[in-house]
Order: sequence, then structure tokens, then C-alpha cells
Amino acid sequence: MKRHHLLATAALILFTAPAVGMAQTPTPTKTATSQGPLAPQDKTFADTAAISDMFEIQAGKLAQDQAKDKGVKQFGGHMVADHNKTADAMKALAKQKSMDLPTKLDSEHTQKLDQLRGLKGDEFDSAYLQGQIDAHQKAVTLFRDQAKNGKDADLKRFADQTLPTLEQHLRQVRDLRPNVASTGNANQQSTSFEKLMGKNVYGQDGKKLGDVADIILDPQSGAATAVILDRGGVLGIGAKQVALDYNLLNSSGDRIVASQVTEDQVKQMKEFKYDDTTVSLGKHSSSDRNHTGTMNHSTTGTTTAPGTTGSQPRNPQ
Repeated sequence: MKRHHLLATAALILFTAPAVGMAQTPTPTKTATSQGPLAPQDKTFADTAAISDMFEIQAGKLAQDQAKDKGVKQFGGHMVADHNKTADAMKALAKQKSMDLPTKLDSEHTQKLDQLRGLKGDEFDSAYLQGQIDAHQKAVTLFRDQAKNGKDADLKRFADQTLPTLEQHLRQVRDLRPNVASTGNANQQSTSFEKLMGKNVYGQDGKKLGDVADIILDPQSGAATAVILDRGGVLGIGAKQVALDYNLLNSSGDRIVASQVTEDQVKQMKEFKYDDTTVSLGKHSSSDRNHTGTMNHSTTGTTTAPGTTGSQPRNPQ
């Protein structure tokens, strides 16, 4: 009898244990413990989270259908599964609190989804992943703030339980992004690094994002990885520099446009800070070394990438 009990217990563990290496997404607690009208902050959080879940589910389904890269397809499926869980948990909370949630996307997310529908292959992969980075950066900030400052105990707990999953998503998409082909390379062929310096960059919404102050280079290949935009502010107030993915830039006539990026998104970006490992056209690495495979700075203070000479950078395009 004891042997039979041990075998039954072992079988139960075998069939309920998670697969090794698979990310486990906890389902947030749905039980509501507080009643009454929600504070405006809590209602805004609930509405924003509901819209975010709807967008992630629909965008994830598009990725499963339209992405070229296998990893992007898998990530899209992962988003559908995880955000269905959080959407269900939020709906359960809303029902118990007699709270109405949005049932359709707002205009901003509808526009983003329409843009994704018009893309295929590499172009879709690049736009989808960059959009996922932006969306999850905002989501992490939103849920972190709610977990810390929310008024409703249930929504605070929901945010706290969901936050690790969103942080995991952000790490995953950041790891995936460098391995996926980027759009806009054909247009970039005719735009040298030197010509970009000082140019105005405009967003998808037509608004000016800033001026190109610098270009970050990969220390091994010399390829551009990011542009540093100067955002001057008013009389120096609010001035800061932000880093934008170089592969998002496209030439549109005499304008440089960053696809899938808006001024509002850039406003929320953290200020870019140079460090000892930064290699760029306008700034030199603080490690002033002269052996093979490292950066040297010229008399003009410009960093030279491997394979370049003097102050004229090699154009990896």
C-alpha cells in the first residue's frame, strides 16, 4: 500500500512539473478584497493595462502569421499566451469590482496595428520587435508605479505579481532584437555617417525628434548601432540626449525619418549617458589605447573604428 502511494505521488509530480528551460508565467491572483469606487489613478491603470493586453495579443497573432524569423514567431506566440492570462485576471477583477474595461483598442494602438499589418518578412520583424521594446518599457514603468503608488490593494497586488513577467518579456525582446534583420537598409546605403551629423530627425508622426549629435559604432565591425539625438529644450531647460536605433532611420526626400517612433515616445526615453565602453564618431572611448582591436582618438577628438584611418570614419555600409 505504501509502495502504491509513493508511485502515485511520483506520477503526480512527473505530470505537473514544468518543462525545463521554459519560462513560467504566474497567473495573477484574481480575488478582489476591496470594494468601492476606484481612484482615478487606479482606473487609468486598469484601462491602460487592458488596452495593452489587447494590443499584445493581436500583435502577437500577426507575428505568428507574418514574421520571417522563427524566433519572432515564437515570441509572438509567447505574447499571445501570457497576455491572455493577464487579460483574464484583469477581467475577473473588473467583474468583482463592477468595473468597466475598454473592449477595443484606442486610436494609437489601432494605428500601430494597422502599420504592422502592412509589413511582411524582415520589415515586419524589425518593426514588431522595436515596437515590443517600446511597449514593454512603458508597461514596466506603468506596472512598477502602480505596484508602488496604487490606491486599490487588489490592483497593486495584480501589478506586483505581473511585473516580473513584463520585465522578462523586455529582456527577451532585447536579446532577440540584434539577431533579426532590420528594415531600411536600402535607403541607408546612400546616407553616409558624415552627412547624418547635425541633421534633423523626424518621427512617424511628422514631428521633429531632435538633431543627430553623434553615431554609436559597434567596436568590432565599425557598423552604426544607434544615433544620439540632441533635444535642445527651451533656453537649455529640458535639454537632453537620447539614443535611437540606427536601423530605424530612413531617407524620405531630404528628411530623415525614424519609422515606428513618435515624439511622445522620445520624450519618455531615458537620457543617454556615455561610458568607458562607448565607441562613436563624436566621442572617444575614455580607455585611450592604441593596440589592435581597440579605439584610438585623433587630433579632432573623433573616435576611429577598426579599419579606419585618421578622422574619417569608415562607412560600414
